[in-house]
Amino acid sequence: MPATIDLAKAHLSRVHGDITVIFSWFNDERAMFLVPHLRNGAPWYVLCESAAYTWDDMDANNIPTVVKKATRACEVLGIEPSPWNCKRIAGMIIDGLEDLIRMPSAPPKEYYRSSFGNMELRADGQTVAGEDIRIEKDGAMYG
Repeated sequence: MPATIDLAKAHLSRVHGDITVIFSWFNDERAMFLVPHLRNGAPWYVLCESAAYTWDDMDANNIPTVVKKATRACEVLGIEPSPWNCKRIAGMIIDGLEDLIRMPSAPPKEYYRSSFGNMELRADGQTVAGEDIRIEKDGAMYG
C-alpha cells in the first residue's frame, strides 16, 4: 500500500535548529514529521498518532523505551545518536504530542475559488437558507 503525504496541507510546523517538526496527515492519520531541513535528501522520521503513546515519559518504566526510540530516530535522521541529540529529539517529540492529539482528524477541505451556482432552500416563497455550489479540489497524492 503506497503512503500518501501532502505537506501543503500541514496543520502546524515548528523549527528546532536544523530540524523542522511538521504536523500533518499520513495516510489519513495524524502524524508528526521530523524533517532535517538543512540537509537536502536527508530521510525524515514520521511518528503516527497510533504510536504516539509509546513516547510517554511520565512512567519511569517507559524511559528506557523512549531512550531507545530517540536513539533510533537520530539514526533515521542521519544525526549522531549522542545523549544530547537523543534528548533533543525526544524533547521535540514529547513536547509536540499535545499538538498532535489536538489537531483536527482530517485536513480542512479545499474548494475551487469560483462557484458553479447557488442553492437556496425556500419555505412559502421565502428564502430560508442558501449557499454556493462549490467543487472540492483533489490534492496531490504521492505514492
